[in-house]
Amino acid sequence: MNTMPPLRCSVVLLLLLARSAYCSKPSLQIIPADGAIYLGESKYFLCKANVETTLKWLTSDDEVISNEESLYEIKEIDEVTNGLTVTASKVELEPIIKCQAETSSGETSTAELKLRVIKKPQFVKDKETRKEFTADSVAQLPCAVEGIPPPQVTWFRHEIAITNLPGHLSATKDGTLTISKIQLSDAGMYFCQAYIRDRNEIAYKNVSVTVNAAPVVRFQNPLVNLTSKSNASFICFVTGHPEPQITWKKGEEPVTLDGQKYVLSSNSLELSITDLETSDEGEYTCHASNRLGEHNTTLVLQVINPPQGVGAGLIAGIVLLIFLVTLLAVDLNCYRTRRRGFLMYFITKVLGRSSPRAKLEETDIKKVTSSHVVNISGIDA
Repeated sequence: MNTMPPLRCSVVLLLLLARSAYCSKPSLQIIPADGAIYLGESKYFLCKANVETTLKWLTSDDEVISNEESLYEIKEIDEVTNGLTVTASKVELEPIIKCQAETSSGETSTAELKLRVIKKPQFVKDKETRKEFTADSVAQLPCAVEGIPPPQVTWFRHEIAITNLPGHLSATKDGTLTISKIQLSDAGMYFCQAYIRDRNEIAYKNVSVTVNAAPVVRFQNPLVNLTSKSNASFICFVTGHPEPQITWKKGEEPVTLDGQKYVLSSNSLELSITDLETSDEGEYTCHASNRLGEHNTTLVLQVINPPQGVGAGLIAGIVLLIFLVTLLAVDLNCYRTRRRGFLMYFITKVLGRSSPRAKLEETDIKKVTSSHVVNISGIDA
């Protein structure tokens, strides 16, 4: 049996392997593999083969792509690499592009890439950031937004989603926020959020809301009772926009602001009266007005004279009077009993009269002397 020499066998084997490699289909890769392109922007793709080959780009209908202004631009790099720039100048592109490789032996291989146009959230139409409404009207804040795919629209106030806030605020699917019978309390900052979850893209639109309303005036206590010589302070609570002008009246006349007796705060909402007198009694009216209307309210001030208290001088006088009355009573008692006292001293020393006590003593001596005469044996001593 004839056998092939080892060297010749090796050469044949190498030739067979080489032909096998030459005849095999080339391997292709498109980089990057993500075919998403932002609308109005361009993206560059590379097609790479593992062997020398002829590369070309095809449409989804297998038509050869050539340079086309504002859409395709081909860049041949070498025998294994070819570049293609795709511009998303319109919303719709070829759904699929292909990279095809063909060897000199006619073997072909194809790689596909899905193209899709995307768009960041973008606010359109009404882009005003300030809105002004009249109280009790229906206010609407539009939030027209575009994006591919369509963004999810959510309104927020105080960093809380409107959908979670009870009351007269509601949002429709087209992104419009409606505030029924808007009030002064609804004024403030709102913001609309457009969100594309797939790409975690967020855009915000802030809107400042102003509510105009005629003024409303009130006092916390419309009836005030104060004592004379005290100080009074009246605070007028006013709502309204634009900011109302405030004036004060006493009765039908404007309050005379002298800076001492009658003082008005810098914002004109607080009226102070010092050292109250009964003449300060009466009706005080706070009047507010702006271009939408006017309103006023009145309080009644009553000044009460407090009962006269017992002063320190009067107390001292009463104490002295009690002391003198007590002293006189004691002295009269001394005079009545013929003892020494102030009254006795006054009679004897000042008036020069004899002391009643001296007369009393002389009379007593006589009585004592006569009472000691003893009858002995019938003979008077």
